[in-house]
Amino acid sequence: MTCRHRPGDPTCSTGNHPDALFKKGQDLVTEGQNLIAEWGPATPDADKYQIIDAVEVGTTLVVKAQYPSCDKCSYEGIKVMVFKNTSAINALKWSRIDPHFSDPSGNRDPDQAPTPCARFPASDEGWRDALTYARNKGTQ
Repeated sequence: MTCRHRPGDPTCSTGNHPDALFKKGQDLVTEGQNLIAEWGPATPDADKYQIIDAVEVGTTLVVKAQYPSCDKCSYEGIKVMVFKNTSAINALKWSRIDPHFSDPSGNRDPDQAPTPCARFPASDEGWRDALTYARNKGTQ
């Protein structure tokens, strides 16, 4: 529905006037900024992590990393990731591990982790599942 009222017209009840929509958008941005300030970022900082555990399975590496910037995320910011065609020696060179999936064909710096081929819940069962996945992936 298109609003034909003048800006600030008190008789407008649709809330669809461009000025009203802009105000609603500004309110949503402010609300989002307040939530980030209160809860922290909704995504981990890929440059700040601590590797808790890592296991090489053939040419596949399973990594459990904790992201302090994501402490309000599920599993206290811990991510379990599986990386194909890499080793623990390669991981020692990484200064950045982005736990999100991205285009695996993209060029990357050697000091950055490749995109994970899989992620699992950071529970005991998730860790076992990640190791099982790596074993199965390594034989294909």
